[in-house]
Amino acid sequence: MNPRSVPRRHLLIAGALSPLGVRYAFAAADAYPDRPIKLIVGFPAGGSADQSARRLADQLGRQLGKPVVVDNRPGASGNIAAAIAARSSADGYTLFYGSNATHAMNVSLYPKLDYDPVKDFAPIALDGKVYNVLSVNPAFQATDLQALLALARKTPDSVAVATPGNATSGHLSLVLVQQAAGVRFVHVPYKGSAPAATDVLGGQVPALFDNVAGTLAHIRAGKLRPLAVTAPRRLPLLPDVPTFEELGLSGCEVAAWGALWAPAATPQPILLRLNVEMNKALATAAVVDRMRELSVEPQGGSPEALTAFALAETLRWRDVIRKAGIQLD
Repeated sequence: MNPRSVPRRHLLIAGALSPLGVRYAFAAADAYPDRPIKLIVGFPAGGSADQSARRLADQLGRQLGKPVVVDNRPGASGNIAAAIAARSSADGYTLFYGSNATHAMNVSLYPKLDYDPVKDFAPIALDGKVYNVLSVNPAFQATDLQALLALARKTPDSVAVATPGNATSGHLSLVLVQQAAGVRFVHVPYKGSAPAATDVLGGQVPALFDNVAGTLAHIRAGKLRPLAVTAPRRLPLLPDVPTFEELGLSGCEVAAWGALWAPAATPQPILLRLNVEMNKALATAAVVDRMRELSVEPQGGSPEALTAFALAETLRWRDVIRKAGIQLD
């Protein structure tokens, strides 16, 4: 790595070292990696988090000249994988694809975690965000958000809404909408996006709250009617679907997100090298195009920005989760 190509914020960190230490640090980063890297993912193969992680792993492998191999360790909303990653060797050869679950929500959802999302991990960069969409079966009587809310106000607990599961971003999006609109829906949690969508498509449940990636194909096929998205502005893939903010419900912006982390004691030069490479990957046209095909908005940025973002998300969801009284075993 040429030190001139390193962002100034990184040079400030390196500047705390002696001149010899700086040369050694960048030399160590240049030599890294000399063998394959493992990327631990806390969700099953084939899901949106897994697809995002594999796309990132493939591009980083190309840039670094060594394979980045995805290791799926699903279970407990990513907690199992996070604990494994936190205890791994801090040498840059084990990385973790953290998420809004592992690094923001789970600390408030579970009474005890086997890892500390702040102390046990070093941030690298934010990867991408995917927003949620509230949709209904086209045969359902409510054809827009106002009609759906009016129905829920008229008869509380009469309208069922499916989500991919308890404490998923779809569920918490539903919680925020209920709080913002002053209504009560019946939450129907499923074990994943596919079974939730299946029952809404079949008419067993009238509405679905899930990420855009999991519902876009059904929307395009006319099998689901989208009502609103949890994005700050309309999405390019759904330009005719308004945001909740547009429809008068503020505070309903929600994104599921993924980010790259390493065990806490990973050497700083390696973390900086990975940050540079990740930002390069997220500026690659093929990567950006593929992400947007999957309804993911590329992010990137500094480790410090990721730290601040994760903290803000943690505090936000702590308040929402406590107010809603949600807790998982």
